[in-house]
Amino acid sequence: MTTANSAIQLPHSVVISIEETLKHLGPVSSERCIYRVPVSIRKVNEEAYTPRIVSVGPLHHGRKGLEAMEQQKYRYLQSFLTRVSLKMEKCVQLLRDEEEQIRKCYAQTVELCQEKFIKMVLLDGCFILELLLRTYDDKYIEGEDLLHGKPHMFTEVSLDVLLLENQLPLFVLLGIYDLISFSRRRRLPSIHELVYKFISSVMHMDPPESNSFPSALHLVDCLRTFYLRKSNNPPDSKGTIPDPGHRDGVMSSFSPSATCLHEAGVKFKKVQSKFLLDLHFDKKSGVLEIPILEIHDSTETILRNQIAFEQCHHQVRPIVQYTTLIDSIIDTPADVNLLMEKGIIKSIVGSSESICQLFNNLGKQAVLGEEDFFIFKLCKDLHGHCGTRRNRWKAILKSQYFHTPWSVISVIAGIILLILTVLQAVCAIIAL
Repeated sequence: MTTANSAIQLPHSVVISIEETLKHLGPVSSERCIYRVPVSIRKVNEEAYTPRIVSVGPLHHGRKGLEAMEQQKYRYLQSFLTRVSLKMEKCVQLLRDEEEQIRKCYAQTVELCQEKFIKMVLLDGCFILELLLRTYDDKYIEGEDLLHGKPHMFTEVSLDVLLLENQLPLFVLLGIYDLISFSRRRRLPSIHELVYKFISSVMHMDPPESNSFPSALHLVDCLRTFYLRKSNNPPDSKGTIPDPGHRDGVMSSFSPSATCLHEAGVKFKKVQSKFLLDLHFDKKSGVLEIPILEIHDSTETILRNQIAFEQCHHQVRPIVQYTTLIDSIIDTPADVNLLMEKGIIKSIVGSSESICQLFNNLGKQAVLGEEDFFIFKLCKDLHGHCGTRRNRWKAILKSQYFHTPWSVISVIAGIILLILTVLQAVCAIIAL
């Protein structure tokens, strides 16, 4: 009888359990912009997506091994509020009003209660603002600074705040900064100037001409804007989609390698540009222009998080386009050496083998969006050039017979000698 009653009650209890879960299941927010990196991408290099020193936001909040930086956060909070004469109560009120909006920015439901959530956002937000100020100008550094006084520590923390899983919405930083009185704020750099100076320092780049990033979502998105500023080839430029290597949106083999292109007569030209998509191939001259790529210790981590953000958030994926193209061009260490010789790759770390491995691994699990027409068009043109027999013969003649002035002279002398020999033979025949 007990068994029969249990059998009757079981369906009812399952229904109640599911309905209870559905009650607490919120709608998927269209404003989500901060994601956990998908497992398929993360497993290629776990460390590239995981903070080492400091947590920002809820996804790694309270994570074991990051406790040491919590005290430094409080020091930076105190310094920032004192510097700008800002009452903590005003910040708390702002964050309470914006709490729902902030939570919507995270693709994963944040389980923290209101008090812990607002405390975390306030602490992390003021920490980042103070970090940006101290990076902008040494005059904002007061007393002993555990971060700026130790370059290795500053580098690690800077990379941590540029990880996709370690973000606060940008409007939180803007909101706190806007609470500063106008008279004080006008003596401070703008939030845009702070962010771009910080990114310039981390990326070893010159600041942009225009300090603005309209509609940027967080620091990772600001960096993406930094990479794509003033590109001559907008990421949504459209063209014909070629067939090679494209199956179900995944690129397996795009461009021929650098050595193959070189053998087909393609001439590589470095471009003094930091905009990744300033890539151009002139079919008439056979010149492929590529922006200079500087390889640093941080390059892999930065690019991996940019790729992950585009995979999760964007239909048009210019960073994925760029890394996919470079992955195709760099097939062996010989390709790296060729690009170094042409001044396109500059590296202060790692060997040709490690750089080759870096880009070959970046391409794993990277999927282009349906709107990524630019790279298809470029690769189609490169394949077309390499597939032309005339271009290959011209390249062979130039590399084997006209690569130095002396070889040109030798060829000309040989031709003259051949002509004279033929003339001599003709004269001998006529004399008979």
